Amino acid sequence: MSSLHLPPVPGRVVPGRSRPDRTLLPAQPVAYHQLLRGPRWRWWRPLVSLAVLVGLLIVLCIVVLGAFEGLDALLPDRWLGVVDDDLSPLSTLELDLLLAGLIPVAGGAVAIAHKVRPRWVSSVLGGLRWRWLGRCALVVAPVWVVYLGLGSLVDPVEPGRPDHWVLLLVLAFVTTPFQAAGEEFLFRGWLVQNLGAYFARPVAGLVVTTVVSAALFGLAHGSLDPWVLLSIGTLAVAACLANWRTGGLEAGIAMHAVNNVGVGVVTITYGGYADSFVSETTTGSPLDFLVGLAVHALAVALILWQGRRVRIDRTTRPQHVDPWAALESRIPLDPPDATWYAPLGR
Repeated sequence: MSSLHLPPVPGRVVPGRSRPDRTLLPAQPVAYHQLLRGPRWRWWRPLVSLAVLVGLLIVLCIVVLGAFEGLDALLPDRWLGVVDDDLSPLSTLELDLLLAGLIPVAGGAVAIAHKVRPRWVSSVLGGLRWRWLGRCALVVAPVWVVYLGLGSLVDPVEPGRPDHWVLLLVLAFVTTPFQAAGEEFLFRGWLVQNLGAYFARPVAGLVVTTVVSAALFGLAHGSLDPWVLLSIGTLAVAACLANWRTGGLEAGIAMHAVNNVGVGVVTITYGGYADSFVSETTTGSPLDFLVGLAVHALAVALILWQGRRVRIDRTTRPQHVDPWAALESRIPLDPPDATWYAPLGR
């Protein structure tokens, strides 16, 4: 009696093998912002992801804030300052760790709601591409050096270093990059992927996710001044465009981290540290917006130039797809990736 034998397929659960992490990914190559629009995507999954995100944020706040309240009571003020002082090393470390915690929170919300491993929030290849991240940081760093240097000359501030300035400088290099990465994972990772999954047309998804990400990212900083919102929005728009053209969060993380570290180093060592934070009283000007626009436009141009040189992956790869899931959802595969169903014998 003849029979048809199907070979084991990467991504399908087989006894004795590890659980797959690609089952719910799209069957065809897609851009980063549509990565969650897979064969089993449903309209309610992003809503579940939002609920999970809120729950994980509550847990994160309880853990981090509770831990630092204990540290505040145990450590002498002369060591790290106090939590109530926004400019102390202790409060800076608390804020940085709280924002860095957005990385596992964003990944956890995607994993629970979409059944996709957290690493797919990083890029279309399912992980943070560290060499590409370093390359992006190196290529944009000179832009911010010139930008901050000219800014110090055009708009000088009164010199003066804050208390514990050495510790603050250490934190600027050690924890600030993770703080910037956390914000990118939330606003350009979790938000963009969940919202982008609603749109069948890639361009429509890109436009809507970019606008929403920029708006929420600006409002999250506290100031309602239109020029401040526009200035902050330039970073969000630049990161979204770089995200789309390079297939991951690395470019946005590089721009965000270089900006935050650079501003921190300059204001800590020279002056103006208290004014470097955006709050509800912060105001801006058209010049701030135009300069920020030029800086981020140049940074994106340099990143895209490097992306073309290294041929960075902009979309997911077909071999990351589970063919069984594609078959169940009646999504066709390209011929080279459809050979798995060929009969092996009778």
